[in-house]
Amino acid sequence: MPGAVSPPSSALVAAAEYHGVIAELRRAYGLYTDDGRTRELRATALAARGIALRATCAAVDVSTWLRDAGIAHAVVKGPALARFYPESDRTFVDLDVLVHAEHMSAAIAALVGHGCTLVDGMSWPRADGVGEISVALQSGVTLDLHADLIHRPDVRRCFWFPARKLLGRTSQMEILGRQVPVLDREDTLIHVALHAVISGGDRLIWLADLDRLVASGEVRWEIVVERAQEAGLALVVGVMLCRASITLGTEVPDEALATLLRGGRVWSQLLIGFDRMRPVSRSYGRLFRGQILVRATRQGTLSSLVALTRLVVSGVIRPLLTEADHPWRRALARHDVHRR
Repeated sequence: MPGAVSPPSSALVAAAEYHGVIAELRRAYGLYTDDGRTRELRATALAARGIALRATCAAVDVSTWLRDAGIAHAVVKGPALARFYPESDRTFVDLDVLVHAEHMSAAIAALVGHGCTLVDGMSWPRADGVGEISVALQSGVTLDLHADLIHRPDVRRCFWFPARKLLGRTSQMEILGRQVPVLDREDTLIHVALHAVISGGDRLIWLADLDRLVASGEVRWEIVVERAQEAGLALVVGVMLCRASITLGTEVPDEALATLLRGGRVWSQLLIGFDRMRPVSRSYGRLFRGQILVRATRQGTLSSLVALTRLVVSGVIRPLLTEADHPWRRALARHDVHRR
C-alpha cells in the first residue's frame, strides 16, 4: 500500500551504489514512497544515468573514429549490456572497446587525432604486460582500450580468449541511432562471467548482467559451452552462472551448467558453500567477501587451488614479509629489542 514502506536508509543507498543497482532501488522505492529520502535516491539514480548516457555518447564517437580509420573493434560491457535493462538504465561510468593487438598503435593514433590523450603518460605496449591502455576523451569519459579482454598477463596465461576470434564474429547494435559493433550474445555472456571472476564476483550488477542475458531467451547454450571449453573458461562461466542462479534465480539449463562445472565440481561446491554462508547481496562493507576465492577460479579444482595459494601468498603473506612499516614487523622489532 502506498506510504506503508519506510524510505531507504543511507546504508541501503550506499550498498546499492556499490553493487551498481541504484536504478533498481530507485524503481522499487519509487512505486511506494515520495518522501525526501526517496527524492534524494531518485536524484542519485538520475545522476548515475546521466553519467552512463555520456559514456554511451562516447561509445558512438569512438566507434565512428575507429571505423573511419578502418580498425576492427567492438564496444564491450556498459552500453552493450544496457540494452538488456528496462529503459536501458544500467549504470556505468567509463567505456571499454576491444581492438586487435596489432591495431592498438593505429587505434591510439586515431583517438589522439580526435583530441584524446593517454592517461598518466601511458604508452603502448605496456611494460607490465597489461593488455589495455586508458585514454581520456575530451568529454571527460575514460576509455579503456583493450588488446585483450584478459588484461592481466598472469591470468591471461591460464585462458585463451583472443581478440581476433571475438572480433571475427561481432554483431551490430543500434546506439543512439548509429550501428556499433559489439560482441555476439554468447561471447558477451562469457566475457561478463570472466570480468566478474577477475574482479572478485562480489557485486550484484555482474549477476544481474548474466541474468538479463539469460532472460533474453536468445542465448545459444551449446555455443556458450563449446566456446567456454575452447577458451578454458568453462569453470569460470559455470561458477558465475551458478552464483547468479543462487542469488537471482537465473534459469540456466541443467545440462549446460553441469557440463560447464564438470572440470571443477569440488571447487564449485566450495564456492556454493561460501555463497550460502555469505550471500553476494550482503558483501558490501564486509571484511571477507570471498573475492579471493572467486578470483582464483581457473580451469579445474587443482589449478584453482594452486591459484588461490599464489593469491594468498602475494596478497597476504608477501606484504607481511616485505612491508617495512607493517604492524607484524614492528611487533617483531619490539620483541628483538626486549630480547637484547
